[in-house]
Amino acid sequence: MTKKIFFLMALAMSFCAMAQNAVGDWRIHTSFVGSELKSVAEGHKWVYYLAASSLFRLDKSTEENEALSKVNDLSDQTISNIYYNSDKDYLVVVYANANIDVILSDGEVVNMPEIKNAVLTTSKNINDLTFAPGKIYLATDFGYVVIDDNKFVIKESHIYGTPTKSVAQVGDVLLISTPDAAYYGKADTYYEQLSSFTPGNFKTDCRLRPINDHSFYCLTGWTFVTTMSTNDQGEPLFSTTAVIESRTDLLQKTQGGFLLNVPLLDQCFKTDENGMNPVGTEVGKELCSSNPDGDGAWWAAGENGLHLLGSESYYKPNALSFSSPFWMTYNKSKDMLYVSTTAANALLGVESPTRVNTYDGIKWTDVTPENAPVHGSYWIEFLPDDPNTYFLGTWREGLIKVVNNEIAVTYDNTNSPLLKKYAMHPVTTIDRYGNVWALQSYENPDHPAMVLPAAKAKLNETTANDWLTPSIDGIYTGHTVRDIVMSTRNSNYDIKIFTDGDFEMPIVFWNNNGELTSSRPQQVQYAQLTDQDGQPFSWTNIMCFTEDLNGLVWMGSTEGVVSFNPAQAFSADFRINHIKVPRNDGTGLADYLLSGIQVNDIAVDGANRKWIATQTSGLFLVNPDGTKIIHKFNDTNSPLASNTVYRVCCNPNSNSVYVTTPAGLYEYFSDSSPAESSYDNIYAYPNPVRPEFSGDVTIVGLMDNSLVKIADASGNVIRQLKSTGGMVTWDCCDQYGERAKTGVYMVLCSRANGGSEAVVTKIAVIK
Repeated sequence: MTKKIFFLMALAMSFCAMAQNAVGDWRIHTSFVGSELKSVAEGHKWVYYLAASSLFRLDKSTEENEALSKVNDLSDQTISNIYYNSDKDYLVVVYANANIDVILSDGEVVNMPEIKNAVLTTSKNINDLTFAPGKIYLATDFGYVVIDDNKFVIKESHIYGTPTKSVAQVGDVLLISTPDAAYYGKADTYYEQLSSFTPGNFKTDCRLRPINDHSFYCLTGWTFVTTMSTNDQGEPLFSTTAVIESRTDLLQKTQGGFLLNVPLLDQCFKTDENGMNPVGTEVGKELCSSNPDGDGAWWAAGENGLHLLGSESYYKPNALSFSSPFWMTYNKSKDMLYVSTTAANALLGVESPTRVNTYDGIKWTDVTPENAPVHGSYWIEFLPDDPNTYFLGTWREGLIKVVNNEIAVTYDNTNSPLLKKYAMHPVTTIDRYGNVWALQSYENPDHPAMVLPAAKAKLNETTANDWLTPSIDGIYTGHTVRDIVMSTRNSNYDIKIFTDGDFEMPIVFWNNNGELTSSRPQQVQYAQLTDQDGQPFSWTNIMCFTEDLNGLVWMGSTEGVVSFNPAQAFSADFRINHIKVPRNDGTGLADYLLSGIQVNDIAVDGANRKWIATQTSGLFLVNPDGTKIIHKFNDTNSPLASNTVYRVCCNPNSNSVYVTTPAGLYEYFSDSSPAESSYDNIYAYPNPVRPEFSGDVTIVGLMDNSLVKIADASGNVIRQLKSTGGMVTWDCCDQYGERAKTGVYMVLCSRANGGSEAVVTKIAVIK
């Protein structure tokens, strides 16, 4: 039997076994922004570092540098801070929603959701955390909590209705600092009310850190050490000394004393065992940590990643280089996802500095052009015949052309018909012929529509005379930031669609019929549409237009989603399809798709299914005509940390679906990939299927709507499937639900509409 298994494994490996994510998996793409570094902590095995709300760790022995997230180790997202207990070698992860994870020395994660799940009328925010023998103290907006760190259970909850800045145990004394007062009491006494404590004359509104049984740090705008003594009645007396005339952001134990990170001075100070006599080391904009039980080396983290202080060899995470991804465009020719920040738009009133990253399925790369606009930009539009050139509308600087990740041309009021009032704000679309359209609905009453012909768009030197300014009614509105424009590409017509997206503003259609010679192309506009039943459809705000693989345009608005054939917009009886989803409850009734839900974006996958991003209800997947909701993903049934989804983008070359949210960028591995034109590039994964594997085998590279048969070595068909686009999954069971026996199984494929059947690949199953 052993020889047979090894033979099957070797055979299957020759069939192109590849490491892939399973259908239904999620991946969270974290961001590493060194300028937003919050903490670094050297443990016995790992060095942890927190940048913005993303947590990373380096295995010191293997040098593996990984991101921790909800899909691998952690229980939640949006981390507010981390705290390391050097005495017991565990890390406490505190989330913005008051959830807590404890990462033990062996990597095991213990979740403590009690505060998050508590029903309180006040804020549950966790403001600070300190350690004591056998205890963890949490200062919160409602009081404080004590955790037993032997069992990781809550021992005490003190709900005072008053925010506490910090709580710490120094010897047998319990100290509490609030924004307005300081208190002390006995650590072994339970106090029902905050007023039961004794007012103390140490610093208020400070973060407390024990030094020993009779002294502690008070961290405010300066760094103080407070020493406790007792009077004749045995009551504590407090004596405070300033040790650094600046703020300490991160304080940790180290060999023979403490490390105090003081970013305002660009230094890390080491003290003696009493927390005094600090000696500074220049570290720039980095934060330092050195474990008390370590080798004495200092680890530092900053803009370039993590490194041993003094070494130029950095460990930098494979992650986005900015923390606010918004726009996404997939470059099919380069098989590359482009992700960028945004200027002010219909969802966000911000001016984020322009950043552009690419992702090839493995590695993130920062390709932000030098001197990119600092006030933000809009979506990327690639020239249809040049995957290395894209155009980008910006908030204030005009329209930029980027070639090989460098700005080749900036089109503004000096070399184009663009006008500038407060902000130039051109929105852009490139038609199927490579003509570049720029629209200014706010700034430009004279010629709000401009087009740079394809031949001129390839040049790096142009003048305003190279542009055409066709007359199109309804473009100039005097509004701004919500503009949307698209050009059809998946049909036989060349139609542009525009709305400024503001309150009840109309949709404008125009058709050049492939020509730019007309100064007034065929055009029409609608302030209200009529559906297939003759019923009116109106909107508050239109959020997006998306063309599907059949040339239909899907429109998302504050009132849901509809679809239409744009070529019919110029006819007298233009009707939209107000999509209905049958209830299938025997009543024969149906509901309008996502009625009353704001739809922010729509993307189309390889099977022409629609992925719909919403403002309050998460992410939806519907079938090609929208009459069936296949999946709904939200913050309760998926890793999504927010039910607000900004944008969605499908990889046209695979089954990956990307979404951007307030919590960052996610990738979902769907059950559909683009269909192939032949069966020449099929493979299955995992292959071989080992005994411990309990998921589905994925077969990709199929032609659309393929009939897929799984047959044993004798040619007996045990299962028949049908592909979605170019993919199908097999649960390794026969038609009766029985697990397939050990053996090599043939995959036979044919087109659903007929055609010859052929063996396209083989799968080894080891039971």
